[in-house]
Amino acid sequence: MHTRVFLKPFIDNVSNQIEARAKDGVDPPWVRRVAMVTGVLAAISGFLAVRSTMLTNDASYMSNQAILAQTQSSDAWSEYQADSIKARIVETALLTASDNPNRAKLETEARELRARQPALRKDAVNRSEARDRFLQDSGKHLAEKNVLTYAEVAAQLGIALASVAALVRARNAFLAGIAAGAAGLLITAYAYMMHFGAAP
Repeated sequence: MHTRVFLKPFIDNVSNQIEARAKDGVDPPWVRRVAMVTGVLAAISGFLAVRSTMLTNDASYMSNQAILAQTQSSDAWSEYQADSIKARIVETALLTASDNPNRAKLETEARELRARQPALRKDAVNRSEARDRFLQDSGKHLAEKNVLTYAEVAAQLGIALASVAALVRARNAFLAGIAAGAAGLLITAYAYMMHFGAAP
């Protein structure tokens, strides 16, 4: 209720201006460009929304891949440690079995367990490095998406200002809408520079 009372004078003023301009019957030349500018800004805004969604999806996918790589790395480390413990148990058994008929079998088992360990270790390290790359890429995608959000806000602001300018025939509002749209384009350019590594 209070908001209504507060906005009523503003809405009445805008309505009076629209009616007064409609009576004049003459539109300034820039008014004809409002539709084109709002159309272009709406297209840019739509593109930015789609691009932001794609970046969010890519970041989510990369985060999931990082979790998977971490799980696989943990599994590989667990297997490495298990083989190390088994090998130590077999090697300890070898120390106590001097002429045991199972000695050859124990020696073979110890060699096999120790031979598997370098590959398991390498796999665990590689998967840890992959996890770090996925997390880094996910962070980059989210940072780019955050910048594009500002560009989208600027484009939406440009649409709103241009629309209001057409209603009240205020050229300064139209120019502010164009400036907001241009700012959105500059922010978009910066986001693409981030994407291609040309900006931090």
